[in-house]
Amino acid sequence: MIIFLWLFITIIIALTTAWIALAIHFHVRRPWLRYVLSSVPLVIMGAALLALPIFPEALAVWFGLVMLAIAWWFSLRPKANRDWAIGMDVLPQVEIRENGLHVRNFRNFSYTENGKPIPHYEKRVYDLRQLSSIDYFLSHWSGPMIAHTLVSFGFGDQQYLCVSVEARRQKWQKYSPVAGLFRAYELMFVLGDERDIVRLRTNVRHEKVYLYRVRLPSKNLRRLLLDYVSRIEKLTDQPEWYNSVTSNCTTNLFYQGHANAPCWLMPRILLNGLSAGAMYQLGYLGTQLSFEELQARSDIGERALEAGDAANFSQEIRSQRVKKE
Repeated sequence: MIIFLWLFITIIIALTTAWIALAIHFHVRRPWLRYVLSSVPLVIMGAALLALPIFPEALAVWFGLVMLAIAWWFSLRPKANRDWAIGMDVLPQVEIRENGLHVRNFRNFSYTENGKPIPHYEKRVYDLRQLSSIDYFLSHWSGPMIAHTLVSFGFGDQQYLCVSVEARRQKWQKYSPVAGLFRAYELMFVLGDERDIVRLRTNVRHEKVYLYRVRLPSKNLRRLLLDYVSRIEKLTDQPEWYNSVTSNCTTNLFYQGHANAPCWLMPRILLNGLSAGAMYQLGYLGTQLSFEELQARSDIGERALEAGDAANFSQEIRSQRVKKE
C-alpha cells in the first residue's frame, strides 16, 4: 500500500512540475533564457526527490513550488497593448446604426508570391435586412482532425463578411496548441474579406479547406451575428485569454454564450476537424446527400486556386457547390 501511495505522489509531483515548466517555457521570449528558466522547477524537484525524504521534506519543497506557480499564474492578465504580429495588431470596430452594420478595420490583405502579407484595412457597411446565409469553413492545417474554423455571413449574393476567431500572437510567438493552454495568447476576432482570410489558407498556405452552407432560421442568423458584434465590443475594452480547448476558434463561434453542446458532441468540438460531421448529424448541413458526398463537393481547393485574387473570389469558390445543389 505504501508503495502505491509513493508512486501516486511521485506521479502527481512529476505532472505538476512539468506543468509549471511548460507554463514558464511559453512565457519567456528569448529562446536560451526560455530553456534555462523552464528547467529550474525540474532541477529543484529532481534534487529534492534525490536528496530529501519524500515525507515531509520533498513534499514541502513541491508544495512551496506549486504555491509560487499558482500566485504567478493568477497574476497574469490579458492585455491589449503588446508588440503584436502583423495582422494581430489591429482589432475590428463595429457599430450598428438602424439596419446598417458598420465595420471599421475590416481586413483585406494581399500577399506576395512568397506569402508575405501586405496589410490593408477598410471600412465596410452591411445592410442587416439583406442578411441571408451563413457558411462554415474548415481549414485543415494539421491533418484531418485539426482545423481552423471560420464563418462567413452572406448579404444577398454579392457581399460576405468573414469572421475568424484567432489566438492573438506577439511578434516573437508562433502558434502552438500546447502554448494555447498556458495563457500565452489573447483572444481576438478578425472581420475581413474572404479573398484575404480564406485565400490565405487555400492559396498561400495550401491547406485543405471545405465550405459548408449552414441551415439556420433567419432570426437565429441575425442573433448569431449580433452576438459576435457584442463579443467584439467587449473584447475591445476587456481582453480575454485564448485557450486551445475552452476558448478557441470553434467554441467562440458557436458555443460561448449559447446553449451547451451535448456530451457526445464534445470530442468533435475539441477535435474540430470532425465538427462538420457533427453538424451534419444535427441536421445543420442538410440531409439530401451523404456526408461523404457533401464533404467531397465542399472541397474548395481547386476553385480557390483558379480564382486567385479575383474580385469575385467569393462567388467563384461557391460556383460549383451552388450548381450541384
